[in-house]
Amino acid sequence: MVLEHLFPEDWLERKLRYAFILAVVYSTIAIVVARLLFAANSGIVSVVFVSLLLIPYMDKLLAKDERAELGERSVTFSHFWRDNKRAISVYLVLFFGIYLTYTVYSFLLPQLGFDVGSVFREQLALELNLRGAAFSGGTFLAIFLNNWWVLLACFVLALIAGDGALFFVAWNASSWGTIFGFRALEAAIHGGAYGALPNLLIILVITLPHVVLEGGAYILAAIAGGVLSDDVISKRSAMGKFIYYLLSATLLFLIFLYLFHAVFSPLVARLLDIGGILLLLYALSYVFDDKRHEEIFRYNYWLFLVAIALFLLGAIVETFVVGNSGLLQQVYWAAIV
Repeated sequence: MVLEHLFPEDWLERKLRYAFILAVVYSTIAIVVARLLFAANSGIVSVVFVSLLLIPYMDKLLAKDERAELGERSVTFSHFWRDNKRAISVYLVLFFGIYLTYTVYSFLLPQLGFDVGSVFREQLALELNLRGAAFSGGTFLAIFLNNWWVLLACFVLALIAGDGALFFVAWNASSWGTIFGFRALEAAIHGGAYGALPNLLIILVITLPHVVLEGGAYILAAIAGGVLSDDVISKRSAMGKFIYYLLSATLLFLIFLYLFHAVFSPLVARLLDIGGILLLLYALSYVFDDKRHEEIFRYNYWLFLVAIALFLLGAIVETFVVGNSGLLQQVYWAAIV
């Protein structure tokens, strides 16, 4: 890829601000190219483009993390953090670079005469699912159970396709950014809140805690799956066995899925789905016949569990903050009048 060779291989690692600049530049290029070539679906295509542009950098970064973990004499959580903090930091900065870029464009484009509903149609389609009672305490569990599948998909896609999970990270960043920028401007147009810029600042500041927590959860899931993918590839003798175990686990889960939903109530069945998936994922660690690779697999599995806990905390914070912030509720309701 031509753009990839415009920057040094370790550019993202030198200074985090470079990662932010790269995210902004690539997001802008992706939005423009997607709009010119795929106008009917430019919102989601732009996310595909920005993911493809960033994957080469993250692939190299995760490969380094996997080699660092293999080089440790023992795998402890302190070593684990030391070996992965670089990827976590870069991923987080890329996330916010994409998030703020889509926020700015969704906020400014309507003021320049562009139809943001057409440019970011797929992102704004989620707006219908985020209105009003969607943030009440009574629907917290439903929100978590629905978004759990996105988190799982992020982990599994990274496990199967390396940095493929970057798409989910970029998608969530673009969706939040687009919706927040659109809400701020709509609230100002309808005149039920404050000015456009104050509305935007209110949304960005008040939602920052849960955006960091939930975005961080997707990032940890992507890193855990990506490092595990490199771990499996590095142990070529285990690849065939891993694929066989993965397909068998998938088939077994589908059987359990049918039984759970046939016997139990919907809520209990969905909770059992989560438990069954986590148990089957843990069983994949037995693919490896050497202790070191098995240990690395299990530590990254625990990282995925941390991602789930972080996501749960983010959902709690989101439900509490959005449900109790008068300023934010005023902007939200003004935006949908």
